[in-house]
This record gives sequence, structure tokens and C-alpha cells, in this order.
Amino acid sequence: MAQAVLAGWREPNRHYHDVRHLQECLEAAVRLGGGRDELVALWFHDAVHTNTPGVDEAASAALLLSLLTGRLPEPQLAEATRLVLLTRHHRPEPDDLAGAVVCDADLWVLGAEPHRYAQSVSDLRTETGLEEAAWATTRRHQLTARLAGPIYHTPAGVRREARARANLTAELESLLRPGRS
Repeated sequence: MAQAVLAGWREPNRHYHDVRHLQECLEAAVRLGGGRDELVALWFHDAVHTNTPGVDEAASAALLLSLLTGRLPEPQLAEATRLVLLTRHHRPEPDDLAGAVVCDADLWVLGAEPHRYAQSVSDLRTETGLEEAAWATTRRHQLTARLAGPIYHTPAGVRREARARANLTAELESLLRPGRS
């Protein structure tokens, strides 16, 4: 079963949503105090990835259900599924610690050192396959939306917020420079 999940993460069209992202998410979740439900959710959160927001999260949740029904108790199965679906918008409720851990872990790279952040953006751009103008337009929208609210929700994530905002702002400014699409 683990090999079936990893096969998705290793698909050749993946450059950002790959095994490295999975590993970084799992490591971040452990640092954030995540338990079994959070780790299970992160294993599956991008297991299906076709660059179709909303559809990918639903398909990943369906894969989790198909592979783990009967293997996990129903409450854990329901919680892990809920957490996968939460990665669509990364907006956990204020009292949702499990949701905060999963969302923060998924976005952990946003607060990475600038060189790692830049590498993740390059990988994401390659993965999308968008032309320059379409990438710039789409990315500006994504960055503006992400900067409009809190990025992180756990105490450790909040301590990383300033660096994440600096990374996102620098990228947005580069996309707004004259001569860019």
C-alpha cells in the first residue's frame, strides 16, 4: 500500500508536489507536534496531483478512503480525510489544532530560507507547464491571496510568518517589475 501511494508522489510530471515535498511536510508535522491522523493526512494530501485545485484534494481524499477503509478505525479515517480536504484552502478553524498542523506543514516551505523558497517556486513553475505570461498572472493572484491572510496557524508556524511573508512579497515584487507579463 505504501508503494502505491509513493508511486503517485514519484510520477515524472511532478517537480514540486513530489517526494521531497512529502518529506518536508512530514518533517514539519513532527516538529509541529502532529500525531498519527496528521501524518496519515500528509501522506495522502497530494497523492493525486493533476494541477486541478479542488479536484486533486478530493481525489487524494478518495484514494485515502479506498486504501485505508477497514485498516483504520472510522474516526481516524474520517479525520485524516477531513485534513486532506482542508489543504485545498489552508484555512483551519481557530480551535482546529490538527488542521493547523497539516496546513502549516503543507506550506512550511514558504518560510524556508530564500534559496530553498526560490527553488520550490522554480519547481512549481516547471510542474505547471504554464507559459511566462500565464504563470505571472496566475502566480500574482496566488501570492496576493496568500498574503491577504495569515499564512501559518500554529505557534511555531507563526514564528515563521515574517520569513514567509518576505519570500512571498519578494516574489510578488519581481512579478510586478516593468517588463514582466
